[in-house]
Order: sequence, then structure tokens, then C-alpha cells
Amino acid sequence: MPSPPPLPSLQPTSTVAELFERGRAANSAGRPAEGERLLGRAWRILEERGRGEVPGFPCLGPQESASLDEARIRVLLSLSTAQLQRHGPDAALGTVQRAVRLVGSLPVGTADTDALQGMCRSQLAMIHGRSGQLDEALRQLDLAMRVSASLGPPEHFVLRLSRGVIRMDKGDLDGAEEDCRAAVRIAVAAGLARQEFMARHNLALAASLRGDLPRALRLHRENDAQGAQVSLAVALHGRSRALLEAGLVQEATELLERAAVDAVETGQRLVAGEIQVDLAHAWLLTGRADQAAEAAGRARRALRGQAAGLYRRAELVLIGARRRRGRRLGEVAERATALAREFARDGDVVAADLARLVAAEIEVDRGRHLEAVHLLRQTADLTRVGSLSTRLRARGVLATAARAEADPATARRHLRAALLDLTEAVGASSSLELRAATHLYAEHLADLDLELAGGHARDGLLAVERWREAASRAPVVRPPADPELARRVRVLRHLRHQLVEDPVRAVTLRPRLRELERSVASLSWSAPGASGQRQAVTREDVVAGVQTAAGRSTTVVCLLVAGGRQRAIVATEGRCRVHDLGPVPAVVEAARRLAADLETCARACGGPMEQVLQDSLARSSDLLDATVLRPLDLHGRVLVVPTPALAAVPWGMLPSRRGLPTPVAPSLTSWVRAGTRVRQPRVVALSGPGLSGADAEVGEVGRAWPGGESHPRADGDALREALATHDLVHVAAHGRHRDDSPLFSSLWLADGPYFLADLERESVRASLVVLSACDSGRARHRGGSAALGLAAGLLSLGVGTVVAAPSRIPDGVAAEHMPRVHALLAGGADADAALATAATDAHPLAGAFVAWGAPWQALAGGSDTPASLRTMPG
Repeated sequence: MPSPPPLPSLQPTSTVAELFERGRAANSAGRPAEGERLLGRAWRILEERGRGEVPGFPCLGPQESASLDEARIRVLLSLSTAQLQRHGPDAALGTVQRAVRLVGSLPVGTADTDALQGMCRSQLAMIHGRSGQLDEALRQLDLAMRVSASLGPPEHFVLRLSRGVIRMDKGDLDGAEEDCRAAVRIAVAAGLARQEFMARHNLALAASLRGDLPRALRLHRENDAQGAQVSLAVALHGRSRALLEAGLVQEATELLERAAVDAVETGQRLVAGEIQVDLAHAWLLTGRADQAAEAAGRARRALRGQAAGLYRRAELVLIGARRRRGRRLGEVAERATALAREFARDGDVVAADLARLVAAEIEVDRGRHLEAVHLLRQTADLTRVGSLSTRLRARGVLATAARAEADPATARRHLRAALLDLTEAVGASSSLELRAATHLYAEHLADLDLELAGGHARDGLLAVERWREAASRAPVVRPPADPELARRVRVLRHLRHQLVEDPVRAVTLRPRLRELERSVASLSWSAPGASGQRQAVTREDVVAGVQTAAGRSTTVVCLLVAGGRQRAIVATEGRCRVHDLGPVPAVVEAARRLAADLETCARACGGPMEQVLQDSLARSSDLLDATVLRPLDLHGRVLVVPTPALAAVPWGMLPSRRGLPTPVAPSLTSWVRAGTRVRQPRVVALSGPGLSGADAEVGEVGRAWPGGESHPRADGDALREALATHDLVHVAAHGRHRDDSPLFSSLWLADGPYFLADLERESVRASLVVLSACDSGRARHRGGSAALGLAAGLLSLGVGTVVAAPSRIPDGVAAEHMPRVHALLAGGADADAALATAATDAHPLAGAFVAWGAPWQALAGGSDTPASLRTMPG
């Protein structure tokens, strides 16, 4: 056993029993250095004692106090837990083996001896498990289970929980959940709060591995709310792993960084190493291979000689980073395969399969497709078991290999299965943000589907539609009412209001605001969904969509990226063709310049530099037009289905589109399905504070419609009621897009910000929402085609059409422009046509408003006609 560390500051009268209990509590709370000091002190006191009982020390049997031998054994076992974190498995094993020798000196066949043997085997299993030797760990646990009847609740709990962890690591999720539930029952019955937390924590991990991410996040949140005195690093780490699996990489990274600091400060060396491994994985997911390699290298250095299994997992992430760099792939593939053998030798079958998957992906990169398939055949069926991200990666390998072997039918079968798997997983959540983020794992599959189209326009359009339509689907059900979420959002709104009114308080308020936002987001992510998701888009759907567009004299322009080139599929008069628009960077840079000029022009509106900046805006508009739309020779109405990089472009303000309707939709299919015609729509216009012309604007909007209503200085309740009871809702308010946390993008109303998070649980009847607010059309794309922002969120919640601007709009421009738009809408013009016509002779920035989503039109009619009549366009 290592030399005892310096003694803590203790009362001279501290007993062994007190030291033991305090040491165990320190271990559970993630303070192994403190635990080692306390338990080391207890051991030294016991070493100095003669025979007999240890007063006050909890006994496994009916006696009031434990014998000296029992106390020594149990102190050693708890001491080994602290040593495992601080010094690694070798030190911990040495201490447990000393305890085993003490047990061997006790009388055979007694209940106390059996219990102590079981505890020793349980501790050995825990150490072997942390070392990656899962078969040996499970063997020790099975032996310990034979004497489980002799164990007290705390010891029986440890046995069950340890076996649950090992089963989870071996991929036996049913067995893992069975053991963890048994551990929960034991902890609840015995009033063991810390232990109950640990068991429920592991149940959440199992749910995450099953792909039930809302349930996993809900379990973590409920567990954290119990306030048990446990390791903060462990709690944050568990939650971050669920967020990673959900594609919420930024949020997971934030938790991992907090967890890493706590693990280091509290001396949890192995936990710190595990966290660094997952932090490296998070950076790898966002394409930061260099940072991922650096973090994985740090984890390997921290774990070297401490825990072989964790060390190998760090190396596996490092291999993934090296793969992204694309150098010496043969050597990298060989090392991944060797790692798989090492994992398998120790019984860590899940890690072995992951290593083979990484090796297979590298072989695909090398063009060795048969070798990749052979590697996957050595695993469990990774297309059906494991986490969602693992299943999608395995499908990607098999689809790529099938395509390379000239078997496109098999490749498409794998991609269809992956899309079904993804939509079922996303359907389990009603959280807009979680649904959008999870599509991160589908990006490479969507690209592969497009490659299979082989340049055929209609096949390419079908491939694009499948993934974009799936990404933009609305949840089947609204999440249930959550009073706690509503309370926290109210507090958040109040504090945001205070921050605006008293900016001096920013330093004190912002930490609390950030913590509130974390809790609100967590409550949102854990909301369950429902089954019954629509099937994937079919060829017949695409043909019908193209025909519907032709019937409405609409040309469809579907923008996509293939082979590093910006391309457009143009469908007009029922025919499709593909256009190459040049290198992607040039197109993206032209869009960036337009966005920058829009921002500066809006800020300088009415100032001495306005005309100079408008000239610059005209040049950047013309550049993007010449790069993307003008070469397509478009006429009449054009529906643009953009890529994520071009989603914030106000296409209607480009020179070739001025005065012509140019709607934008996330997919052709959603544009067709959500088209709305409303007879005698109920209309309401609301304004928020702080906009000079907003009250007059909403007054004019209300007067433009028969029976139209207007509510100046409206609050959140007024907006909530308007969305639930009216067909057309107009909001003139300050808008703010939060790219870092799109769930908190907001409209500023009389009682403070109304967040996108407010909308998720609200009933929405409105089929057209007009947001006369800055940045309300912006969105954040987390991966694939899924987006989140105010306009995108409203579309995802079932609003058919949203009029919004993806940029700042001067108050005066909006106040002058919007009444014209509504006059045209009230006259029966389609929403996209009304925008285009009203902007013809208006201020150039008026052209920044976009009609997002599906066609919308108000129909004239008598009072005996139904108030709302949703129809297919055309």
C-alpha cells in the first residue's frame, strides 16, 4: 500500500468510525484526496489497536460494533476507491488484495466472512472494470452474487450497481437496466441518497445508449434536482454524454469543460481522463481535428499506466483525429484494428466494435471497401445495436461500400434504413432544438444519397428532399405543460427586463441568467414526443411537387453542394435540370458580403453615409445574383430551397428578382403540403415597446383587414392568445436572434422577451405570421439541413408561412413597408407576391423581408363560408 498522505485537520477525539464515514462520503462526493487522507488515518489507528471490537464502527452482523478485522477490511476497501482515482488500478489492487488476505484469515462459512468476501470481489470487479478488463470484472461480480444474501443494503447496492455498469459496457442494456433498477430499490429502501443518485445516473446513461435521449436527459435533470452530495464532475459528465449523443455538441462541450475543472480540482484523476476523452470526441464532431488530437493526447498522458481501457479509448479518439487529417491512413487503420483486438481480449466488446467501426471508416477513405465490410461483419450488428450515432455511421460505411461495388440498390436500402432510424429517434422528442441538433449525424448520409443520384436531376432532387423534409418536420405532439419550465422562463424574462433597464447590473445578473438558460434548455430537451412520424419522401411525392409548382407557374430552384461545387437543380414546367454554379467558397463569400452590407446599411439608414452604403449593397446583391440566380435564366415566381450556408439570403432583393415573388422553403415537399388558403381570416397586429413607428404600423395593419384587430404594447400573453386564436398574426417588435442559443431567440414585448422556448408548448392556429422585427428570419444550422430560429421554429410548430427578415431592418422602413404588404394581402395577393410588389418602389432594405414556408392567400367570401380552409396549392 502507498505511504499514507499528510493527515487532514481533525479533532483529536475523531474516532475510526467517524473517519470511515467521512472518508466514504468524500469518495462519493468526488473528493478522493480527502477520502484517502481520512481513510489513511483510520487505517493507521486500526494498525495500532490490539484485538477486539472497534467502538461505533458499523457492523455487518447483529453486533453493535465491528471486529477489528472487519473494520480493517472495510477501511482498506474504501481506501482502494480513493487510490484508484488518485494513483490508478495497481495501487488500488494492492490494497484490495491486502483486504482479501485478511478475509482469508477469518473463520470460513460465517455470514460475516461471506459478506466480506462478496465486498472484496465487488471491489475487485470495480477496479478491473475501470481498467477495461470487463470479462474478469464480470467473473468477480458473478462470484460475489453467490453471497449477496449476506450483504447489507450498502454493500448489496454496490454489487448490483457495479454489475449494471459492466453489463452496460459490454452492450447488455437490458441486463444493465435490470441491475440499476434493483440498485435504486435497495437505495430507496435503505434511505441511501448518494447511492440512489448513482443508480439513477446509470439508468440515464443506459437510456442514452438506447437512443431515448429525452428520457435520458429527463432522468439526469430529475436526478440533479435531488441535491445529493455527489461528485459534480461525474454528474456533469453523464449529462454531457447524453447531449453529445443528441448532437448538442456546444452544450455538451460547455458541461465537459466545467466537469474537467471540477475533476482536476478534486483529484479525480480517472474521471478527469474520461472527460478529456469525451471532450476530444466533441471537438472531433465539430471538425476541429487538431484540438481533438490535443485533448486525446492529454487524456492518454493522464491515463498512461493508470487504466488501460480508458487509455485505449483516448487512443481511439486520437485515431479518429488522425483519420480526419488524411495522412498515413494505412498505419492508422492498422492501429485501430490492433486496438479492437486489445479491447476484445479484455472483454470490452462495445469498445472493440467501435474500434472496428473506426477502422472500417478509414478503409473506406482508402478505397478498400471490401475490407471495411469485412471489419463490420466481425462486430455485433452495429446497424441495429448501439447508439444512434453508431448505427448511422455503420450504415454510412455499408452504403459507401455498396456504391463502390456498383450496387446502388443496396446502398439506397442502407440509406433508407438510416433515415427511418433517424426519424424514429427524432420522433421521440418534441423539443425543437433536440430534433434539429440530432440531424448532425445525418449530414454525411445525405451527401452520400446525393452522390448516388449520379448527376440525374430528378434523382438528385429526390435525394435532397428526403433529408431536408425529414429535418423540417413538425413534432407530432406538443410537449406536456411543465409548470416548473413556465416559472423559470418567467424569471428569465424578468431578469432580462432588469438587465435592459439597469445595464450596470449586468456583471451580477449574467451568471444567474446563464444558469437559468441552462435549466430552461434542459427542461425543453427532455420533453417526450410521440410515434407516428410520416414516411420518407418518395419519388411520387417529388413528381407531384414539381407538377404542383408547374401548375402554380412556379420554378423550383433547389440549391445543393456536391463535390465542393455549388449546384442548383431547377425544376420548371415539369422538367428538371442541373446547373454548376462554381466553387462553394466563392458563393458563400458572396452571400457573406451581402449579409455584411445589409447590416451596415441598416445601421446607417438616414445618416450621411446611407447612399454610399446602399451603393455597396447594390454591388454585393448584383455579385450574388450573377453567381447564383442570373445564370439560371429564371422568370416569374421562383421557389428557393437553399443550403444551410445560403439560408439567410433575402433572394427577392437580388436584381433579377426585384418585383417578382421569391418564396423560400426548407423543402419542396413542405411547400406543397402546408399551402393554405384562408377565407375571411382573423387578423391581429401586435406591437412591442421601443419602436418609434410600431404603434402606428399595427394600427394601419389592423385597418387593412375587415375586422382586423390591433394591440399596441402587447405582452407575452397577448401574443400567446393571438397565435392560438387568429389566422394571421403580425408582430412589430424588437427581435433578437441568438446564434449561441437559438432557443432563446426572442421578440421584445411589453413584459420582456418572448422566447422561442415559450412557443414549444403553445397551441398554434395561425397559418401566417409576419415578424416585422430585426433578425427574425435568421437561423442556426447545427448539422445537415435542420435549422432553429424564430421563423424556422414557427414553421416547425406548424405555421404554414412566416414573413421575416434575416437581417436588421430600420424601424421606419418596416413601419412604412408593412401596411402596403397587408393591403395587398387583404386584396387576395399571395404572401410572396405581396412582398415582392410592395418592395418594388420601397426602400432597398424593404426587400430583405422573405416569405418563408408555403403559399398563403386570403380568399374573399360570405359569412356562411368556413373561417379557415386549408388546401393544396395549385
